[in-house]
Amino acid sequence: MLRAILGARLGWLQADGWVFDPVIVGPDDIEYTLAAGPHAGRHAIQRTYYQRVAPGIETTAWYEESGAVVHVTWYLESQTSHRFGAIPAWLARDFSVYRGDNQDPAFLERIHRLAAEGPDRPRHIFSDDGYFEVL
Repeated sequence: MLRAILGARLGWLQADGWVFDPVIVGPDDIEYTLAAGPHAGRHAIQRTYYQRVAPGIETTAWYEESGAVVHVTWYLESQTSHRFGAIPAWLARDFSVYRGDNQDPAFLERIHRLAAEGPDRPRHIFSDDGYFEVL
């Protein structure tokens, strides 16, 4: 059984075809590539906040350059997850604009411009379940 999400390299699937492969969870950041889903091709490294809630239950949370807020509860024994996300209205209209790498200055400049121009609300809310496997 997986004893901690920290240091793990995962394949992670969420509702509606979101496939993250790989996801690498560190103590200070999470790195992911979206292999399939609304903005397949996105790669990001995000500063994350980690907490062990109880034995076998851990959480990660982060704030993205778009203004999105993401919180994931990881259930280690069942290898399932629950994701809560609050996505700005401008991004929810067309997720394809989020394809790219947040380590690329040109990508960040474009996303910051879109965030400044587009409406933040009403936010698109995700509250869904998924599962993961250790790679």
